[in-house]
Amino acid sequence: MTIRPKTTMSVREMGSLLGLKKVDSYWLVHKEYFETVLVNGKMRVVIESFENWYAGQVKYRKVNGEPPGKRLNQESYSARDIAGMLQINEMYAYQVMKNAGIKPVLVDYWQRFPKEDFDKWYSGQSRFRNAEDRRRDAEIEESTMSMPDMAKLLDVPRNIVYQILRSSPGKELLQVVTIAGRKRITKESFDRWYKGQDRYLKPEDQPEGVPRKHRHYADSLAKKEVLTPAGKKEARFSANPGYLTVDEAALMAKTTTAGIYRWISREKFPVLRISRKTIRIPREEFEAFLGTEAAKEEENGIDRKTP
Repeated sequence: MTIRPKTTMSVREMGSLLGLKKVDSYWLVHKEYFETVLVNGKMRVVIESFENWYAGQVKYRKVNGEPPGKRLNQESYSARDIAGMLQINEMYAYQVMKNAGIKPVLVDYWQRFPKEDFDKWYSGQSRFRNAEDRRRDAEIEESTMSMPDMAKLLDVPRNIVYQILRSSPGKELLQVVTIAGRKRITKESFDRWYKGQDRYLKPEDQPEGVPRKHRHYADSLAKKEVLTPAGKKEARFSANPGYLTVDEAALMAKTTTAGIYRWISREKFPVLRISRKTIRIPREEFEAFLGTEAAKEEENGIDRKTP
């Protein structure tokens, strides 16, 4: 005699499974989250449909048994999942998904994002990186240098580095790679370029007593006045070299602070909002933006004072 597995369970059994009282158990039944049948005039829950519902939600959890949301987690990500993968905060994850045009689905009043749509978006961009890509990027970064790195090495302002990259020898010899949305120069190509020219020399290679052709890198960071629509004012400077104030960004871009705020409003680069009135701009992201083709087009087509 073979014993067939149960295909249904009573509402009381279902409630006990989830640790619910009678009223809450029948509330779930009347919401028609899963299929029910009448057996001898008594309502019973179809186990298969219950398990399918259980795998697609995360609000209710069995007293003993596997965690909920197995199917849900296979098909979609929460904002917290995405934030953890990309190493950003949860609120920013919502904004990133909105900007990417990924439509969320509501599950128990929480927004979740289809994995298929997320994976398609992720494979088509390079700015945000998951743990695996960050490890791979770290290996590549060992053999490359950033634009500020090159400027420090040659002891010249960063705008000289961009001039070098736009020059014929620079285009021919310097190999530029993009890592996490940021352009970097391979150290091998830098060495090849450096040996083939004598215009830009490292401080240790410069002859004594010969005047410098270009300003020192440190001098390029010295305090200056920043033009504003109302005239001139003393610039505010950040104590953290990795971040720029709006004034410093305006100096670097040769524009006004109003122009920087317009770029910020258009989300041309990320910013860190420390308080309602205090903004810091990641230096590398801003320099990468200034070096992009988009920035060059805006510079050529629009007065830099009105970006």
